[in-house]
Amino acid sequence: MSKILVSIVNSSTFGKHFTEHISTLEKFADIQHVHVPANIDADALAEKIKNSDGIIASVTPKFPRKTLEQCSKLKLLARHGIGCDNVDIEAATELGIQVSRVKGVVEREAVAEYAIGLLMAASRLLPQGSQAVKNSQWETRSKMVGIELRGKRIGIIGLGNIGSRSAEILLNGFNSTIVAYDPYISKERFAQFNAIEVSLDELISSSDAILFHCPLTSETKRMIGKDRFAAMKKGAVLVNTCRGELVDEDALYNALQNGPLGAYATDVVEKEPIDGNHRLAKLDNVIITPHLGGYSWESLHGMGQTCVDDMVSVFQNNGIPGELANPGVLKKHR
Repeated sequence: MSKILVSIVNSSTFGKHFTEHISTLEKFADIQHVHVPANIDADALAEKIKNSDGIIASVTPKFPRKTLEQCSKLKLLARHGIGCDNVDIEAATELGIQVSRVKGVVEREAVAEYAIGLLMAASRLLPQGSQAVKNSQWETRSKMVGIELRGKRIGIIGLGNIGSRSAEILLNGFNSTIVAYDPYISKERFAQFNAIEVSLDELISSSDAILFHCPLTSETKRMIGKDRFAAMKKGAVLVNTCRGELVDEDALYNALQNGPLGAYATDVVEKEPIDGNHRLAKLDNVIITPHLGGYSWESLHGMGQTCVDDMVSVFQNNGIPGELANPGVLKKHR
């Protein structure tokens, strides 16, 4: 009996640290590692993966309709992560391709802790302090006066799986006041995490620091632009562990240079990957890390195991993935 073909696309971690994930797949599948530019043309990508029965996909590249239409054998596209904004879900559903993703609980602790780490680093100027010592500039420490988080008003955009954990850490660890905006959850959930429900505009104008914990959708894309940056408190800190497209980058750049935004600490940018020549990377009040939020040993193991379990379920047990991004696909037959 011939094996199926599983393509691992642009993931630098799947199977690298936990080789048993590859070993499990190899029992019933041939493995193809595919590395392509993030902005690869749809036809060029299709040429690389068109014979795949299954795909394990990183956050890049995009999988548009034009690519998916040429993958006639594709039955399962498993996202090695939570977000599926790089996959044309509507097209996949129409074509009968199941799109699975990692359940939020797998990355909950890792991403929430990372967000708090970025917030602390920006608030207390940790990168600047470290660099000063490396540059033999210890005496410059008098310029590196930060703010404490205790008692501060912290705004959280998205009080879901990860946002709620950040709220817990900030409330119980720093005695911060938590305000949150999330139109998709109940008042009971706000109460559960001791968060004050506010409008997005009130959150932005009243918070000492703001954390993004929401997905990228048509509603949230560039949700903070020129007017909302202008409404922020002087010296406010903005933390982003979600997607770079949540902010208008031109407006962000201006707010960082001319105020009122005090600092931007982000794990994501709009056109990943970037290098040190990117305009945001040149600003002293910006911290940028290379999409490391989910990079804990515990989280990476859970992410990889989820992809393996989904492949086993679909191809070995004629079942369905644990978390479908497009449940409507079950009405389709590939």
